[in-house]
Amino acid sequence: MRRIGRILRNILVLVFLVAAIIGVLVLLLDESEDCDTSICCTDCDVIAVARVIDGDTLVEDKSFRRDKRVRLYGVDTPEVGERCYVEATDRLIELAGGSVRVEPGPRREDVYGRQLFYLYTESGESIDEMLVREGFGVAWTSDGQHRDIIVEAERQAKSADTGCLW
Repeated sequence: MRRIGRILRNILVLVFLVAAIIGVLVLLLDESEDCDTSICCTDCDVIAVARVIDGDTLVEDKSFRRDKRVRLYGVDTPEVGERCYVEATDRLIELAGGSVRVEPGPRREDVYGRQLFYLYTESGESIDEMLVREGFGVAWTSDGQHRDIIVEAERQAKSADTGCLW
């Protein structure tokens, strides 16, 4: 009887060790480690994208309610008729796809009533950072929790003469 108890105890210890190893592996292989941007958000809320208006504005698909315009929080891209407008708009279309992850910044709306969010791809990479790093937009310098990272991305893009703005 004691031998069966010892065997069961050893099996239980082995099960706990295997579970611990699996837990460590899950943490090590977490998909957030695969993020290619300095700013990542793999667990931010997801919104559907109805359409892209320009390089820093899109329309959230609300289906049964009125669609709402969303403005990228940390980046400003060229307006219609300006150099790089088409390229910036096309890049946002490519990055956003049918849905994006959103993270609020310090302000909820801009002066035009658009919702302000940092945007992320489905996999959690920062769209704001990519647009600036790739030379399609300039960083906001006045506020935002990710301002310093995006400003640094702009500095690097300028010095490397990256994209169509530089």
